Amino acid sequence: MADEKTDQQTAPEEGVHQVSEADKKKARAWFKKAADEREHRNYDYAIEAFITGLGFWPEAVEEGHMPLYSLAIQRLQAGGKKPGLMEGMKKSMTAKDPCKAMLNAEALMAKDPTEPKYLEGVMKNAGRGGFFETLKWITPKVFDSLRKDKKPNAGRFKTFRQALAEAAENANAASVPLMAAYFYELAVNSIDYLMARNPGDDKLRDEQRDLSGRLTIARGKYGEAESFRESINDAESQKLLHDSERSKQGDETLEALIAAARKAFEAEPDVPGKIYGLVDALLRRDRSDEEDEAIEILTKAFAESNNYAFKSRADDIRLKQLLRQTRRCLAKAVKTGSDGDKQQARLAASEQVQAEVAVYRERVAKYPTDLRVKYRLGKALFSARQYDEAIPVLQEAQADPRTRLQCHLLMGRAFFENGSFTQAREVLKEALDEHDTRDDDTGKELMYWLARAYESNGEVDEAKDAFGKLLRVDYNFAKGDARKRLEALK
Repeated sequence: MADEKTDQQTAPEEGVHQVSEADKKKARAWFKKAADEREHRNYDYAIEAFITGLGFWPEAVEEGHMPLYSLAIQRLQAGGKKPGLMEGMKKSMTAKDPCKAMLNAEALMAKDPTEPKYLEGVMKNAGRGGFFETLKWITPKVFDSLRKDKKPNAGRFKTFRQALAEAAENANAASVPLMAAYFYELAVNSIDYLMARNPGDDKLRDEQRDLSGRLTIARGKYGEAESFRESINDAESQKLLHDSERSKQGDETLEALIAAARKAFEAEPDVPGKIYGLVDALLRRDRSDEEDEAIEILTKAFAESNNYAFKSRADDIRLKQLLRQTRRCLAKAVKTGSDGDKQQARLAASEQVQAEVAVYRERVAKYPTDLRVKYRLGKALFSARQYDEAIPVLQEAQADPRTRLQCHLLMGRAFFENGSFTQAREVLKEALDEHDTRDDDTGKELMYWLARAYESNGEVDEAKDAFGKLLRVDYNFAKGDARKRLEALK
C-alpha cells in the first residue's frame, strides 16, 4: 500500500502547490507560536498564529490544519465564544483568492467547529484553489456532518458531490489522477449513503452511474501513466467509453463497456491500467459470476507480477461477496425465523469474519507501518471475539487520528468483554472526553458502553449518571436497553 502506487489503500499524491523551504520555515515558526499560546490557553491568539502560518504553507495538514482543528475542539469545550455576525462579514468565504477564502473559513471554523457552513467553506475553497491535501483532510469531516442530520439534506449532499467532482476534474487537469480517483470515490460513497435510504430515486441512480464511470476512468489513469481513455484507441471504443460517462446507461451499454474494456485488456494484458479497467467494468453490476472473473484476472496478474496491489484488490472483492452473503442469510433468518436459517446466518457471519482476519493479518505483515490496516485487523479480531489479540493491535492503530476514536471504542468494549471493567471504564471515559460531540452515533456508543462498564464494576451512581446522560440524547438507544438498565439500577 505505502509502496505500491496502484494499491487503493495508498494515500493520494501530493497537491500541486509548491512551497519553498523558506516559507515552510516561516510557517513552522508561526505553528510553534500557536502551540505555545494554546499551552497558555490563549486560544484566539493561537488560532491567529495557525492561520498566519497556513498563509505561508496552505497544505500543511499535519503541522497546521490538524492541530488547529484539535485546538478548535478544545476551545469549544472550554466555553469559547462562537464568531459573531461582524466577524463573519469580515472573513469572507467567497473571496476571489481561494487561499484567502479557505483560511477565512477555517478561522471561523476554529471558533465553531460544529457549524457545517464553515466546514463546507473550507472544502469548497480548497477544491477551488487546488489544495488537494487540505481537501482530502476536510472532506471526511464534512461527510460526517452530513450524516449527523436526522434527515439527509439533499441540497448539502449535492453541494458536497459537486465540490468533489470539480476538485477531481482539477486534479486530472493537474496530472494527479490518484487524487481525482479519491475525490470521485468519496462522491460515489455519498450517493451510496443516500441511495440506501431512498433506493427508488432514479435521478440519484443516474448520477451514481455517471460518477462511477468517472471513477473507473480515474482509476485506470493512476494504474498506469497511460490513461484508460488513451488505452482505447479505436473510434468504436471511444464512443462506448463516452457512453459509460453519461448519466443514463442501460444494461446493453454496460455489456458494450465490458466488451471494450476486455478488448483493451486482451491487447495489452500486462498493463495495470488495462487490468483495472476491465476489473472495474466487471464489478459495475454486482454479479457474482463477473466478480469471480475479476478475482481470477487479478489473481493471475498477481502471480505473474508479484504486485501485491492486485491480490489486495481481489481480496477486497471476496470480502464484499462474503458480506453480501452474510446480509442475505441474516435477512432470510429474520424473515423465516427458522433455526436452520439462523444457523446458516451464523455460519455465514463466522466465515466472513475469519476471512477478514486472514486478509488483514496478511496486510499488516506486508505493510507493518500502515495504521489504517492495523485498525481494520483490530476491528476484525474484535468481531471474531479474539479480544486479547485485538487490544494490542488497536493500541498501535490508535496513533492514526482518523481512527483513534473507533480504536478507543473497540478497545473499551474488548476490555469489557474480557471482564476487565475498570480498564474498559478508563479507556471509554478518555475517549468520551476527547470526543467533540455526544449526540452522534459514536458518542452515544461511547456513553452506553461507559455506563455498562460502570454498571458491571459496581459503580452504581456513576452508571445511573451515564445512562441518564445517554437517555437525554437518545431515549430509545439500543432498543430501550439503556432505559431498562437505568430503571433496574434505580
